[in-house]
Amino acid sequence: MQQQLSPQAAIMHVVAGYWLSRAVYLAARLKLADAVGERATLAALAAATGTRPEALRRLMRALTSHGYFREAEGGTFVHTPLSEALRSGGPGSMRAIAEAELGHDHYQSWGKVESCLFEPGTAFERVYGMPIWHYYADHPETQALFGEAMSNLTAIANAGVLASYRFAPFKTAVDVGGGHGSFLAAVLDAHPDASGVLFDVAEVIDNAAKDAFVAGKRNRIRTVSGDFFREVPGGADLYLLKFILHDWDEERAAAILINIRKAIAPKGRLIIVEIVLPSGNKPHVGPLIDLNMMVMTGGIERTEAQYGQLLARAGFRPERLVATKSPFSVIEASPV
Repeated sequence: MQQQLSPQAAIMHVVAGYWLSRAVYLAARLKLADAVGERATLAALAAATGTRPEALRRLMRALTSHGYFREAEGGTFVHTPLSEALRSGGPGSMRAIAEAELGHDHYQSWGKVESCLFEPGTAFERVYGMPIWHYYADHPETQALFGEAMSNLTAIANAGVLASYRFAPFKTAVDVGGGHGSFLAAVLDAHPDASGVLFDVAEVIDNAAKDAFVAGKRNRIRTVSGDFFREVPGGADLYLLKFILHDWDEERAAAILINIRKAIAPKGRLIIVEIVLPSGNKPHVGPLIDLNMMVMTGGIERTEAQYGQLLARAGFRPERLVATKSPFSVIEASPV
């Protein structure tokens, strides 16, 4: 049986966890896992990343001591399961998520988290002087990193959602705020007789049209740009909202749902994929993500009851909640 930590040791574990998270950020930012390949020396890693060998040695020692990489014979570094997950582009990659969430605008904004307890608005707005979505529109490199991170997260969620929820029958699905289209493409892969509409803001759609998810299904996916606070494409019998509502407060989340209610076919279905907060205070990632929403977007993670109230306000009836083999749940609703 594992010995329980003393309160002091447990708190120190949290403090050290902050240091470790910054070390993992550096590994993601420098793409150390890509540089290791199958095996690499410290000198090769330093040359590939442009870092000082003596400083990189200290970083690698910290990472290997926590299971990221392993130092093998001859002073070379090889992969562990944790470092494999930091390789770019592969199935289950967490590299972009680690870089985006542990650095850049997220890191700077979390430095102002205390302000959220005393002032309205987000910490992000206090640091950058504008809402996060406006900032991303003005900073394409940061937006691209965030988009890559969301695509990585979607790839992880897709398998669990598709294995747990049956989307059929439907003819046309509209993915509202669908990003680069990976979720919509995965749904259509499982339903070859259906078609889809990928809907997002213009700059996202312009990039999505070039991506493999859409390019591989040009005869089945139509791209449409617009603002979901104004209107969404109409007439479909399936509407998808994945990782969207948690970004927004009650008023703006309701506005999105009301526009979908106006657009949806009379017997259509609305599918929401989000983390649903559990009842009670059991350990769960959801409350921590809720804090991130407070800091970054002004959004909120919700309980099942809160989603029920939000849906009813917009003219939907919750039908069921389906847990998946991932942190995310599927909420099915129908228009009333």
